[in-house]
Amino acid sequence: MKVLLVFVSLWLGVFSPTPTSPTKVRHDFYVSVTDLNVDTNKGVLTGVVKTFPDDWERAMNALLQEKVQRYVSLDSVAQFELHASYIESRLHISLNGEKLPITFYTTANGPDELYLLFVADYGEKSMEALSGEWFVRNEFLADIYPTQENIVLFHYDGGQKTNSCREGNNYTLTFDF
Repeated sequence: MKVLLVFVSLWLGVFSPTPTSPTKVRHDFYVSVTDLNVDTNKGVLTGVVKTFPDDWERAMNALLQEKVQRYVSLDSVAQFELHASYIESRLHISLNGEKLPITFYTTANGPDELYLLFVADYGEKSMEALSGEWFVRNEFLADIYPTQENIVLFHYDGGQKTNSCREGNNYTLTFDF
């Protein structure tokens, strides 16, 4: 009897009006976390974006659509260049109105997440010069997922502020220290 029940369940699943594919994960909310840290020892703002690998792969495939390529078929150099270009075009950070150049460093894989590491160079500024208005525009994955939310953790001089970039605030934040 159990075998018949399993067979009928599987058969009905095949004819379900909303078939699902185990390789295509769709969900209502998309979230990434961007961790920014003012590193006075190195003279840069270090950053890490943490996202889900399936969301990232789908976004990269969308970028490659015109070239009729798949993200997984790219070699490591092409993936690095794609990641760098994407980060540098979707993430903007400025201090007191001065845009900081962003340099992408590497991608690392965790068990269930993907990490993109970068730095933003603020030059030879003193700690006093670093206090002021930090502007962050984080459109990370928002071009792919309309419900994308980018949580930003900003560490400065032993303190931390947290906020969220999303469609409602035009993916922009201001942090005052």
